[in-house]
Amino acid sequence: MATVFSIRTLGCVAAVLLSATAALAQDKSAAPADKPAAPAAGDAAASASDGNNPWNKLCGQDGRTKKQVCFTVRELRTDSGQFLASAGVREVDGETRKILLVQTPVGMLIQPGIRVQVDQNTQVPGKYTICMPNACFAEIPITDEFTASMKKGKDLIITTQNQQAKALNFPISLSGFTSSYEGPAIDTAALQRQREQLASEVQRKAKEAQQKLLDAQDAASGSAAPKP
Repeated sequence: MATVFSIRTLGCVAAVLLSATAALAQDKSAAPADKPAAPAAGDAAASASDGNNPWNKLCGQDGRTKKQVCFTVRELRTDSGQFLASAGVREVDGETRKILLVQTPVGMLIQPGIRVQVDQNTQVPGKYTICMPNACFAEIPITDEFTASMKKGKDLIITTQNQQAKALNFPISLSGFTSSYEGPAIDTAALQRQREQLASEVQRKAKEAQQKLLDAQDAASGSAAPKP
């Protein structure tokens, strides 16, 4: 029997999937608007079937309308695995209206809202809907033309402003978007494996960074020791 989701429940699942592990410093969370940040590691194209596509498609049934709701999403992370931002397309079976759900770090200016664009195409404005302790969320209605541009584009660029009114860019690679968007929903077991692999990789890199720091401290202590 298929799992039944309400739209709100699916939104909660997506929010859990997109939850940031920690807020980033405003001036280091993204690049200035005139110099886009480097894409996160793992931008190479991957098929939806091999489990390595950074775009994930989640689907469930709305318990009230009995309609299928799908959400195709990707996170932007640093090389160390730290969360930066995310974007995903949500659509309901039988409805033409599509929503781009965007997540950014906290500490952004709410009033200017956000802007999204594919490569150098026209920017589409959006407004924040809610800010949680770990992230802020925005919903932007998009057209079929915008979705088509995502299929052909290189990067989806999210632009927002920090508390100093400084524009920041979050470029999310569109590599793999088409195969996920047009393909079947990801298996929940495969998604769990991705989560576990990511957590393991983040932990490994944190240990490496800690060890490098300890080695540097030991080296500094050795060089500072008085000669006999």
